[in-house]
Amino acid sequence: MVYLIVILTALAVIGAGLVAVGEGVGKTRKMPKQIILNVEEAIEFCAESLPIDVSSVVSYDELRRVMRLHLEWLQAYHWAPDSDDDGPIVFEEFDSLDYVMERADIIGLEIEREHAQKVISVHTSYLQVMGAIHLDDPALVEADLAEVPLLSIDDTPLLTNDADDETPGVDD
Repeated sequence: MVYLIVILTALAVIGAGLVAVGEGVGKTRKMPKQIILNVEEAIEFCAESLPIDVSSVVSYDELRRVMRLHLEWLQAYHWAPDSDDDGPIVFEEFDSLDYVMERADIIGLEIEREHAQKVISVHTSYLQVMGAIHLDDPALVEADLAEVPLLSIDDTPLLTNDADDETPGVDD
């Protein structure tokens, strides 16, 4: 009888463990793919993408700090790990700039608003290239695909091989 109780208890513990692991795996599968960003690569990308009038004034350390504040803003206001039932996250273009400028003032980072805006813009581009964020053009998101006219055969460009191109009327 004791062996039966031990076996039933062991089966109950194993069953509960499998259920808990199954739930954890289910939650993990629902999460978006995790992107690992290289800080040095991000700084290089952004430094090379900045206009010369900004990159000549903003140091690498200031660039890194502004990018860190931008990531802080993304994490603080746009993190939803449990579910995405609320739909896509929508924010205004200058929300991040206002946040970064406020935090820069608090931590003593002196950077002009226009420079910070350009850093945020190139940093957002980097995050898009890496697949960390996805931003749709609002006009395209609002358009109903059923209302977009189809292209006719005459409207579609033909792919040609440059080697096969011949100029009509020209004899070799």
